[in-house]
Amino acid sequence: MTNAQDVVTEILANAFVELASRVCECEKLREMHVRDMELARVADEVARAISEKREGEFGPVVIKIHKKFLKQSVNVWLYGREIEVDLLLSELSKAKSRAMWISSDCSEHAILEILYKYEDRYLLEFVHKNFDKIKAICRGEVPHLDFGEIPAYVVDSVKKGINTFLSR
Repeated sequence: MTNAQDVVTEILANAFVELASRVCECEKLREMHVRDMELARVADEVARAISEKREGEFGPVVIKIHKKFLKQSVNVWLYGREIEVDLLLSELSKAKSRAMWISSDCSEHAILEILYKYEDRYLLEFVHKNFDKIKAICRGEVPHLDFGEIPAYVVDSVKKGINTFLSR
């Protein structure tokens, strides 16, 4: 016979598995799009440098200005490969879009929304406090979490959720 606490523990353990799955999905997206994230960080500065015809190195982008008699030409390299300026501007735009999408969908707030429907403030506060540590689960590791003063049913739920997630 199961009691109410066992039922709640099971529900919250499944909630934690759902949360961990989303955290790991987001970590994979960040890894897959690391170049986009890097390019998005320098996109505005690169676009400004091109429009001002200013040379420089901006992360993965190198801009060189060649002066010919009365004209200037702009040459750009992306990750060591020379490309057309228009293609670079297109890549910058795509990178910024992907980076904004990942930043929005994979923000801590967006991921925590998974837990709102369970209406357990202890679990929410715990996950918020340990958010970065929980990411270790994506590497197949048991995270070192700070359980603090949370109720035993939340501790049991999280531990059960971690074991369930890692055993999949």
